[in-house]
Amino acid sequence: MNIIVYAYMFIIGVLLGSFYTLAVYRIPLKQDITHTRSYCPKCNHKLNFWDLIPVLSYIFLGGKCRYCKSKIRPRYIIIEILSGIAFLLFTILLDIDILKIEYTKIAALIFGILFFSTVIIVVAIFKDYKKIQISVFNFGIIAEIIYMIYLYILNTSIYRYIIYAMLLLIMIVINSIKKTNEKIRIIMFLIFILIGIYEISIIFI
Repeated sequence: MNIIVYAYMFIIGVLLGSFYTLAVYRIPLKQDITHTRSYCPKCNHKLNFWDLIPVLSYIFLGGKCRYCKSKIRPRYIIIEILSGIAFLLFTILLDIDILKIEYTKIAALIFGILFFSTVIIVVAIFKDYKKIQISVFNFGIIAEIIYMIYLYILNTSIYRYIIYAMLLLIMIVINSIKKTNEKIRIIMFLIFILIGIYEISIIFI
């Protein structure tokens, strides 16, 4: 039964990987990422279902647009595959058993997905624009704070969770200041990653 769970999570990872590539392209341009139909960024032709199958469409189309024959960046298939592998490995590490559901593991899985989504989108956008995407970063911070509160409720004697939550709230305040130096945002993002890794690792301790 676990094989079914692993296969399912790999597929979810690949599908979300496809969404990440869309988000990385559209968010900096302030375009809708949920309702607007996918299109080729070169010829603007709207894509159909067969053009949007993660990994397979890229392979069958030879890494080119079906309509204008422009090359599709390898980043698309790389992010899709890496996302699938990341989701699969995380599910295996959590040892999720479909016959014995443990809510602490499910909570960790959900947070892990949100954390990974934030990191991959922010890093990919930074690679193209050399700046931290504040809206996505803040989303990840809020997810960390919520999970931190959840961990505190489970372990009321561990007060460092509150300290971490306050630190994350300060990050949101600093992000709201438009003149904040980009290097400071990068440092905050690295701290965000370390806190996220710590939160995830708790379940394995």
